[in-house]
Amino acid sequence: MSTPLRSLFLASFGLLLAACSTTPPPQLTQPGCVGGVAPPPAGMRAAQNAELLAKAVGVPGKGGLCEGAVYQQDGATAGAIVYRVWDSAKPGSRLGRWWSFHKPQGTVAQYQAANAICPAWSQLNSVVRCQLKAGAQVAVGPGQSADCAPDPALPPSPVNQVYVPNSSPDAILVENCEDEGAFPAAL
Repeated sequence: MSTPLRSLFLASFGLLLAACSTTPPPQLTQPGCVGGVAPPPAGMRAAQNAELLAKAVGVPGKGGLCEGAVYQQDGATAGAIVYRVWDSAKPGSRLGRWWSFHKPQGTVAQYQAANAICPAWSQLNSVVRCQLKAGAQVAVGPGQSADCAPDPALPPSPVNQVYVPNSSPDAILVENCEDEGAFPAAL
């Protein structure tokens, strides 16, 4: 590289660095998704179901998934294990829609923050463990933000959640359920 061209390059690069150090990054008016969609667990495969995905993906401030993919349980292997933390004072919510592929850990406040669950939505004091039924389709992805007024808002979460469209007692997509006891587990 010739000396004049090299000098021009270094001067331009120096100006660029100076501009970057004094200009604040642009602020987004709406926070974006963080993390990403986890790959399907063993025994599941990607599937197409726009209607299911639309039910699971929420708008900022309303919870749900921030982004997601639909996976289907095959029939050749045992169903994927899913966990649900729920409010034992509301027995009808035991087999609700929001689950996880991972056993819940930590305190209630930590679980709420990691999964963008407003404290007013549920007491989160019990855990149930189930298997997905063969052929069940679920939506999976990181959590959307939640406006929890009067409590503080929760930002989008990188933790993947599993939306199981259990819509009525006749349309439950989990089986072989076992209560795991209180949440958090006693030490």
